[in-house]
Amino acid sequence: MLNIWRLQLLVQFEVLGTMQQVADVMRVSKSTVSQQLNLLEQETGVTLFERIGRQVRLTVAGRELCRKVRPVLGQLELIGNSLGESDDKVIGTVHVASFSSAMSAFVLPALRKLSGKYPQLESKASELEPNLSLPLLDSRQIDIAIVAYLGRGGSLQRFERAVTPIGSDRMQILVSRDNPLALRESVSVEDLADSVWAMEQADAYLPSYMTSLCKAAGFMPKIGGVFTSYSAMKKAVKLNMMICALPTLAIAADLDDSIITLPLIPGHTRRIFMVTRNSQKNMHTINVVSKAIQAEARRKLGPEVIK
Repeated sequence: MLNIWRLQLLVQFEVLGTMQQVADVMRVSKSTVSQQLNLLEQETGVTLFERIGRQVRLTVAGRELCRKVRPVLGQLELIGNSLGESDDKVIGTVHVASFSSAMSAFVLPALRKLSGKYPQLESKASELEPNLSLPLLDSRQIDIAIVAYLGRGGSLQRFERAVTPIGSDRMQILVSRDNPLALRESVSVEDLADSVWAMEQADAYLPSYMTSLCKAAGFMPKIGGVFTSYSAMKKAVKLNMMICALPTLAIAADLDDSIITLPLIPGHTRRIFMVTRNSQKNMHTINVVSKAIQAEARRKLGPEVIK
């Protein structure tokens, strides 16, 4: 009989990609992970890993074993989490990760309302970009991920995920009232070729998307500053040092009149999704939190959901 913990390590490796990351998530040493996965190879009698240069990756047989094992681990998770649960009680801890603007706009307000209604529900919130939250979801470190994609985005339908569209917003260009562009009703990417940009750090999805739009329009954006917060970006705009692009949800409703927001044409839609694991679909506590976040998102974004 195959060892369940070793199978969990194998699935973690498929998601996270390195022995060290698996060790960090599982709170064991890298050597322990390597040793246990070597034992799993011996148990199965097949080669699960191959070395390419300095990197280790799964073989075809390793990926096939992960595909077969993942639903089994999901069922074990469902059985374990359902113990002590009942239809009339909401008990336990739910860990939600979300990108910044959604966290402020509707995730935290939803969790606040639930805390008053369900005193035995403990919620944890982490502000993370999708490239960080989804691996944590797949490796069972969090329970709900709120993610967003501009354009097509990546494929979310993998690793036994349950994906629910919960809303959308559109890209806006922010300029100072003193900027000549402020006289326009809207702008296209081509109109921004001579502008100096404020952008997030390169590992966020928004700067990558905007840079690709600029390149498609025949120019590279002139980046005047790289920031970790929207407030700093807005300050650079307010001082007429730079312009920036932000989705509607990230623009505060009380933005003062020194900054003008211009729709970017043609429209560029950001789609927002809630992602959970299929093995959680019958968990009462997860469903209560999911529905509360969806309801709060509808209040903030409106009823239209673009799939």
